[in-house]
Amino acid sequence: MSIKLVAIDLDGTLLNTHHQISAGVKEAIDYAINKGIYVILATGRPFSGITPYLDELGLKRQDQFCISNNGSVIHDTSTGKHLMEFPLSFDDYLAIEKLSRDIDISMHALADNKIFTANENINHYTVHESYITNTPLMFRPVDKMDPSLRFNKIMLCGEPELLNLAESKIPAEFFNKYTMLRSTPFFLECLHPDANKGTAVNALAKKLNITEDEIMCIGDQNNDLPMFEFAKHKIAMGNAIDAVKEAATFVTKGNDEDGVAFAIKTFI
Repeated sequence: MSIKLVAIDLDGTLLNTHHQISAGVKEAIDYAINKGIYVILATGRPFSGITPYLDELGLKRQDQFCISNNGSVIHDTSTGKHLMEFPLSFDDYLAIEKLSRDIDISMHALADNKIFTANENINHYTVHESYITNTPLMFRPVDKMDPSLRFNKIMLCGEPELLNLAESKIPAEFFNKYTMLRSTPFFLECLHPDANKGTAVNALAKKLNITEDEIMCIGDQNNDLPMFEFAKHKIAMGNAIDAVKEAATFVTKGNDEDGVAFAIKTFI
């Protein structure tokens, strides 16, 4: 069967190391769009961090969709409206914020199109997240937080060796209660237990009457692996981590070598 939906991760996949979409990748995506194929950007970024690339690719229009916050939200790209979401509660925020202090690691949370941190000494990876995703950063002590907020995700962050140590101290109950994944060596993300990119891709496919055989997913990190469960064509980037390459049905070129374009040309 022909491919009808292509789900593409952003950082390390669609974007090169300069956080740009190369001319070759854009040309290949234009080709897929003109063939009537749904191109779905599926990322850990919030919607504000996806919008510039939706504009660049001409995907910010009616009947187009994207996946943000590692599957916590499916958006209508023309409005940003949430079509499906799996938020964390304020009680979840309080529990994970306390955990971050117990294991001595920095934390920030995404809600209301903002990044909130209770860390007075703001971690530089939190600043990086704000900058790279075009999302306002707010220092907000816990007792000043609005308890009506619902959170798309909560992120523990730090130097990889420090985050490794902190992760080893997390009680098993947190891994049972939440989806917890390393999206990069310096981010451990805490999500609603039903939230992941795979769940979101599957929900969109059902909405669009698209079967697993008609789906291609392209990624490079652990947070992309759930997409592979719902796609016949599981594409790992040449720069992907080993676990993604091992799960893939095809390894394309790296993100600085137009790997997404090579995959589209190979299969579409």
